[in-house]
Amino acid sequence: MAVILDFPPELLELVFHHLGSIDDVHHLGRACKKTYSIVKRKTLYIEIMRSIIRKSPQHRFDLQLCRMLELHRNIVGHMQEKNSHLPATQSNQFMTTLNTWESALGLATAQITCENMCCSNCLPSETIYEVLARYQGLRVLEDMWLQRQLTGSDYLSADQGSDAKELTASLRMLVDRYELYMADDLPPRSSSTPETIHYTAFTADQRARFHSALTCVWLLNEIRWVFTNFVFPTRFSVQVSLLETCKINIGSQSRISVLEELDQHAVFKFMYHHLLPIYGTCLQDRNLSMLPFTFSSDFTKDRGHSARLLQLFLSAGQTYLQPPDLIDLAVRSQTSRRHPYAIVTLPPTTEAWQRPSRLFVFPADIDVSLNHDLYKRVIQHATLTHLNVIARSSFHQTQQIRSPTVNEPANDQLYALKDHASYYFLDRALVAFELHENPAKKLRNIREVFLEEWGDNLWGVWWWGNSEDKVRARLERWRAEPRMAKGRRRA
Repeated sequence: MAVILDFPPELLELVFHHLGSIDDVHHLGRACKKTYSIVKRKTLYIEIMRSIIRKSPQHRFDLQLCRMLELHRNIVGHMQEKNSHLPATQSNQFMTTLNTWESALGLATAQITCENMCCSNCLPSETIYEVLARYQGLRVLEDMWLQRQLTGSDYLSADQGSDAKELTASLRMLVDRYELYMADDLPPRSSSTPETIHYTAFTADQRARFHSALTCVWLLNEIRWVFTNFVFPTRFSVQVSLLETCKINIGSQSRISVLEELDQHAVFKFMYHHLLPIYGTCLQDRNLSMLPFTFSSDFTKDRGHSARLLQLFLSAGQTYLQPPDLIDLAVRSQTSRRHPYAIVTLPPTTEAWQRPSRLFVFPADIDVSLNHDLYKRVIQHATLTHLNVIARSSFHQTQQIRSPTVNEPANDQLYALKDHASYYFLDRALVAFELHENPAKKLRNIREVFLEEWGDNLWGVWWWGNSEDKVRARLERWRAEPRMAKGRRRA
């Protein structure tokens, strides 16, 4: 009986080209000397990876992301040189022509139209290496996901809570649970779900879903980041039309699927509602020049003011910090928690990459507390500017749906914010489900049920949601269950 090792090198090379993932190539390449002799040749390895990246569904957003990151680099360089925001084209009654930066954004998300979609012009070697490095680097987030089973109490968003007291209490609970886990006083898996004790690693399919969802969220967040760098204030109609085009380009990469939308929402919440508030505590209590990337940890002095700064930090964090920034933040936070408890500061290059504009920020030589009574009014004015820049840049917008203006609240009240990005992913998932839901009237509304169930079930979506049919069946069971006595949990 013939075995794969009996194949001539030419056929073995074809086998590599038709594997399903980067991991499959590496695993087969390490199987024996004969297979290793193929992948160790640089030219063959690049050609194989070019085929894998172009054909594998888990990498369908990687090429657009590469172009977006190149645009990101160009914008940082431009703003460091010019120290001014990008110009925003205004609509008129005649034909509107996009400027250079807007055109570059549209091209970054456009599909590759080359007939030979695996050619070296469309996928140069530098891009291949970039995708490979990113694929390996993002494994850190996968490891973070698998460390501990999360519940609804392990997430925090800027619009969570009806008042300052509830928001700050939610942050305290989130951080306390993390510290209990780090001290081995909280088990990594919940006793109420004994099956999760076996959820210690991702299968190849789960890893592919995780990477695909992560790169899609990152891609949309890069678009939002680009929009924050356009001149403010100004009309944004042309830019919203461009945003719709970008989302159409991204959406053409996948079909309407409840599973994919839930994956993206789960990844988004994990990064920006869990990792950001936990590890962002290492950035608290810095001076005014660090706004919007800091907040006051002393909520007893002026709970309303401090809670609003926390809202700003959470909103800015999910807008300006990308997945690698969160990994970097986690490493710095963990370093600061160990002896000798080093003060963690970000290098200037990192700060410039995250937010290259120095507009709407306080001078670095002002060493003033965030709770200084004389500066609270000025801080609130700057905070409103930041929040409105972020709201204007949100990727949930269409020509019919726009972000409302964030207005000044009463003394002890929170800003009337809505986490548009989170609701964007959530709404897409529920709309996809509602297209083919059971029409029986006795079943509960999925939008009501989802708010109750999703928080505690989000972490295990990679296991219980391993197919489109299983996800739909799970959601239908939620609809059939009687109303829960306990209060709603936020999705």
